[in-house]
Amino acid sequence: MALRQKIVRSDHILRRSSDERNVVRGHALFVRFMERKGLGDCVRYFPDSMTLGNLRSMTPHELLTKYDIQDAADRERIMHIVDESHREDQSDAEVSPP
Repeated sequence: MALRQKIVRSDHILRRSSDERNVVRGHALFVRFMERKGLGDCVRYFPDSMTLGNLRSMTPHELLTKYDIQDAADRERIMHIVDESHREDQSDAEVSPP
């Protein structure tokens, strides 16, 4: 019986639309990024559809109002990595190809 449940479950996964798979992949990348930055404990604040792109467009006000992150220290830690990612993008843009 357990084998049948696994087969049915895998069929369901295979039938997911490409959009659903992209959301799952995007969220997985978000979770790994947060863990690498030492913020794995903050993933709980965000929905399963959260991506790095969503995170990078985040404002401190949204962290409080949209995601209800009451802990000021957690909001500060999250905004620190958002700011850091913007600085990394700027430094990448300043390097021109040969």
